[in-house]
Amino acid sequence: MKMLVTGASSFVGAHFCSLAARRRMDVIGLWRSTPLALAGVRSLQGDLSLISPPPGLELVVHLAAKVMADDAPAQNRRMMDNILSWGKPVIYGSSTVVHWPRQNAYAKSRIEDEERLRKSGLPYLIVRPCAPYGPWHPEHSPTHRESMQTLAAMVTHLPVVPLIGSGACRRQPVHVEDFSAAILALIDKKVWNRDFDAGGSESFSLKEIVHLLAGHAGKKVRTLSVPIPVAKRMMAVLPGFHPDVVSTFDTDDVVDPAPLAAASGIQPRSFRSGSYQILWGPG
Repeated sequence: MKMLVTGASSFVGAHFCSLAARRRMDVIGLWRSTPLALAGVRSLQGDLSLISPPPGLELVVHLAAKVMADDAPAQNRRMMDNILSWGKPVIYGSSTVVHWPRQNAYAKSRIEDEERLRKSGLPYLIVRPCAPYGPWHPEHSPTHRESMQTLAAMVTHLPVVPLIGSGACRRQPVHVEDFSAAILALIDKKVWNRDFDAGGSESFSLKEIVHLLAGHAGKKVRTLSVPIPVAKRMMAVLPGFHPDVVSTFDTDDVVDPAPLAAASGIQPRSFRSGSYQILWGPG
């Protein structure tokens, strides 16, 4: 099957492309600003809001999204506009933020994308990862770190780890290989027109996640709670951050992984067992 993977130069995108290539799929990885060179993956540079579909394209796996930019919703809308115009089946890597009771601009953009895809009349799948994590890709280093890599770096280098909000809110992190394998299994099984949440087998508070990572690093660390109003003021002046993203940090993000496991046959691992790979890689 010939598939185009958007956001291929991201952490999740690169891992997905490599796993799909190892499964002998014809993978084209689309990137815009971070060059991509993965074994078995054809590399394509371009602006997703403007490019035409490659000849013979059968499937789009849409993993690209803008998060921390004032015009992120507009950029996400333009990308979806172009993808829908191709008339191909779409697998959309959304986000579990769509379930949060307090919705920021990023969450509203994801909700809009999902609704447009459902109403398009195209075969679709929506798979929403919760806090994806895993080892660094051996062939690619994305310019933007996933939150778990950022947190692991802080645990490794700081004696006190600041946490936005109380640190009591819960996450259910999904391993990037489990997320990718589940999507590929759904393709093989020809499961279409369904929505799934992708999470690990159990949830953890942010404080528990910090101490799990510290244990893998052989360290003991303390945490410091930063009130959300203070964090928003700090993020407003830090490069690469956006205060709107901070507004929902003190919200639980807990999902039910059972429907995706039942449909795909892929049982997600627990963050407790898989999180050491963030620091030490596979093995």
